[in-house]
Amino acid sequence: MFEASPCVSDPETLAFSQRDRWWPPKSFSARRRSDAEVAYWTGPLTAIEGRRVLLLADVENLSCSARDLGFRLSYGTLGQTLRQASESCHLHAFFSRRPGDDRRVRYFASRGWVPHPWDIQTVRVRGEMRAMANSDNQMLFFGGVLFNGSAAEVIVVASGDGSLVTCDLARAVAIIDPGRSMVTMSLAGSTSRRLDAQANPDIAANIEIGRDCLREMKRAWS
Repeated sequence: MFEASPCVSDPETLAFSQRDRWWPPKSFSARRRSDAEVAYWTGPLTAIEGRRVLLLADVENLSCSARDLGFRLSYGTLGQTLRQASESCHLHAFFSRRPGDDRRVRYFASRGWVPHPWDIQTVRVRGEMRAMANSDNQMLFFGGVLFNGSAAEVIVVASGDGSLVTCDLARAVAIIDPGRSMVTMSLAGSTSRRLDAQANPDIAANIEIGRDCLREMKRAWS
């Protein structure tokens, strides 16, 4: 059983089965800061092949999960991989930022993603100042808006957070439009068991992000 990532609120993690992974040669086996073994190729992509896709990415969850494995996630490569597999793929990135910090906005826009920044707010809670940096509510709200206005056949939610994906997004899609497929995409070692497509009727498939879309920590985002 893989260890849970401290970046994911759900402590239970999903070990992708060998049947659902694109296994690399043994020489490419990757073990980093967690005990999770990372697949070499991103996949399986059969659930999106030749289909219209709307992707909603929880950037904090993905980036933190990749960092725990000793990598950075290349959103440019990931987007290219998904576009090549699908008929069309609209990419939306949700993340928090310090007010006025446009670095991530420029990064995602230059790589074909639509950025959705959420300004971190500082509030007083029980006499203490705290930063409210979670962009989950923003992702839920704008995800619903995008879903209603989209002709996508497949909704891909890129996050390993079981509470966000299963309790909120997947259930909502199943109720509003059961004719569309809900697919999750995440990294090994930080994926909630509740996202397992073999056990969750609201989720059609799981995609694991592989090393082909990851870069060593020492390298800058690409």
